[in-house]
Amino acid sequence: MTGQEPDRFYYKDQRLDLVGIKGKGFLLPSDFGIETHMTATSCRRGYIMRYKIVENQIVLDGFWFSSKTDYLPEINGIKPVKLSEEIAEKDNYMRHMFKFEYRNLEKKIPFKGSIILAKDLIRSKYVHMGFQSRTAYKTVLKFEFKDGMIVNVQDISKAAKKARR
Repeated sequence: MTGQEPDRFYYKDQRLDLVGIKGKGFLLPSDFGIETHMTATSCRRGYIMRYKIVENQIVLDGFWFSSKTDYLPEINGIKPVKLSEEIAEKDNYMRHMFKFEYRNLEKKIPFKGSIILAKDLIRSKYVHMGFQSRTAYKTVLKFEFKDGMIVNVQDISKAAKKARR
């Protein structure tokens, strides 16, 4: 199995990959009545969620996904874009993997718990099966949330580096 595409977070102009989660409150396409399916071996679950942290609050920005039906719900008054019909965009390299995308949802997420976000994947630590471990990244951050608001951010990059040894 190919290495899997992680959910994405945008925080302080950085794109970070979700590499760990403990808690409740995140949304999945199924929470909106959307049944997804695999269209690429690098995303067997059929979707990639995109979150951003705005003023210390987790917000669902959108998600890419594939569905067997074209009858999809509006979320926060927004309909999905059918990627195969849109003009190619520089920032939309996911259109080859997915059929649809929700954009600019701005849906606040009442998450309580912690997440591990990482960037700067070390190519030599890439694992060709499943999701990447936090130890496969140079920069690793632990975020703690209550009601979707950041209560603590800790840089755990040194611990990840130590675990790589």
